[in-house]
Amino acid sequence: MMKFKPSSPPELSVLPGQWLSETAIGFPESPAVLLDGEITSYVSLERQVDVVCIHLAQAGVSGVVAISIESRWMSLLLFHAALKMGFALLPLDPSIPAERYLPLLRQSGCRFAVVDNGMADFFAEVDYIPASSLLEQIALSHQSGVEPNSAQDGSTVLLVITTSGTTGEPKGVMLTGANLAASATVATRYLDLKSGDCWLNCMPTVHIAGIAVAVRCLRVGATLLLHQGFDAARILNDILHQGVSHISLVPAMLASLLDLSHGRPCPASLRVALIGGGPLSTILAERAHRLSWPIVVSYGMSETGSLCVADDTVNAGLTDGVAGMPLEGFEVALSDSPAGGIRVRGAAVMAGYVNPQLNPGEGLRQGWFETGDLGEFDEAGRLRIVGRADDVLVSAGSNIHPALVESLLIKCRGLEQVGVTGKEDPVWGHRLIAFYVGTISAEAIETWARANMPDKLRPREFCQVKSLPITRLGKLDRKALRADS
Repeated sequence: MMKFKPSSPPELSVLPGQWLSETAIGFPESPAVLLDGEITSYVSLERQVDVVCIHLAQAGVSGVVAISIESRWMSLLLFHAALKMGFALLPLDPSIPAERYLPLLRQSGCRFAVVDNGMADFFAEVDYIPASSLLEQIALSHQSGVEPNSAQDGSTVLLVITTSGTTGEPKGVMLTGANLAASATVATRYLDLKSGDCWLNCMPTVHIAGIAVAVRCLRVGATLLLHQGFDAARILNDILHQGVSHISLVPAMLASLLDLSHGRPCPASLRVALIGGGPLSTILAERAHRLSWPIVVSYGMSETGSLCVADDTVNAGLTDGVAGMPLEGFEVALSDSPAGGIRVRGAAVMAGYVNPQLNPGEGLRQGWFETGDLGEFDEAGRLRIVGRADDVLVSAGSNIHPALVESLLIKCRGLEQVGVTGKEDPVWGHRLIAFYVGTISAEAIETWARANMPDKLRPREFCQVKSLPITRLGKLDRKALRADS
């Protein structure tokens, strides 16, 4: 088990560009990253980041810098380099065809890219640096001592995260140093992350969930246990043997870990299992609670700098759709049009969607971000997520939220996963169809639904499948589900 004596974190500057240098001075030998059994201390991490900074500076890197690389370690080094040098990192998913990102590269004014070997042809419009050359420089060079860029301030854009939003076309979310600092500060306080803790990160480093973990660990001098991907057996082993205190998961990942646990309770060393990326069913939440998993339900997105609403109570996840209370520093409100539309404002909310000049404001209304989700507040002031405004189906004159139908259906015994969509129908408008994974027959589900669901919410067709379409992050892919119908 990885152990070290926690110490009081140094007083850090307001902005994250200074944090690595200050943390490396404050506790240089504390483990910053654990990857494949190898520990990298904070002072060693800064040295490697400095080598990357020197190499990038020699190449004239500035503005927006895209990266398309498989190595999450290299992605982490480049992110720290962006914080220190003051350029905007644009992580791209290497598993997605690069040509899909060309409009975004042009829209962002990107002129530089760091790419894996074999990807250069797709980045012909920009100056590119092979990721392998940076790794060679790290291995050979002993240069260090790069000072953080003193010209950057809180408004400097340091990260551009891609999101498909409701259009399906990639958009760039601009996050500034002030955004990243605000998000990390409130999250570390709420989740009680501190020096000596260890956060297992199996989330993609092209996604805000993966990057936010790195910023939180840097903020307090915690250890980042980095996984290249999701391997349930390996993750469960690390939770048991590596002193993991925090982990981020989507519901599908949590389900896999519970299945693999075979009824064994979660070790007490794990204090937070942060669940996000999609709705957590009450059935899954009940399973987690029974096995003493310390689940914290959260709601957030790239545009809010990660989580903005959370529930860490003993009843987290046990009420359909309830995400919790707004975190400190966030305002959450409901709009009149669309009715119940969730709006968020706060210091961590994005500067805007990307443009060549990196000017703020696009996608915001007086600082408010319209999430596209629909919700309501309960009597305790907790936010309940009803569904997506653009997912609404109209059946027999009623507005139907697929997520609500799914939350009812999943209570049927023998049904493991379910996704609801609609097929256009000349009489009904949309005819509800439920695709499901499980051992139960379609006839048995229909019988259960007739007895336990309101008629207007009851699907008229049930299709058993081996698996539901999901995104790389483990979310239900509703676009693919509609195509299957």
